[in-house]
Amino acid sequence: MPVPRASVDTCFFLRYLTGEPPDQAKQAEKILQQAERGEIELVAPPLVIAEIIWVLETSVFDLSKQEAAEKAIAILNLRNIRVNNARLLEEAAVLHAEVNIDFTDAYLACSAKAEGLEDVYTFDKKDFAKIPWLRALP
Repeated sequence: MPVPRASVDTCFFLRYLTGEPPDQAKQAEKILQQAERGEIELVAPPLVIAEIIWVLETSVFDLSKQEAAEKAIAILNLRNIRVNNARLLEEAAVLHAEVNIDFTDAYLACSAKAEGLEDVYTFDKKDFAKIPWLRALP
């Protein structure tokens, strides 16, 4: 019998990661435990991971880039959570925290690297100057 599948949104993961509100956090934890046991498969689009990082870094939670990246990576490494480009997202989360750049810029840089690209057209040269494998143009 096929395992049931469901999509998962950002607030579901945020409840689990922050423990707030407690009743929803417990529900999320129970569902994630079901996924860990292989009873269900949860599917999250890559944008959910990006939003997790963004929300955790905002004034509501005010986590550091490192803390937000660690929490997003923890989600990416849960069993039976399917996220397209999970390894690329994980690499971007690490880069985002290590060189202190926006997550979207880190994702673009890692994506370019995976594609063998060495140039990026941007007017945000400050962030991209921190990426050793990319040349910011024009």
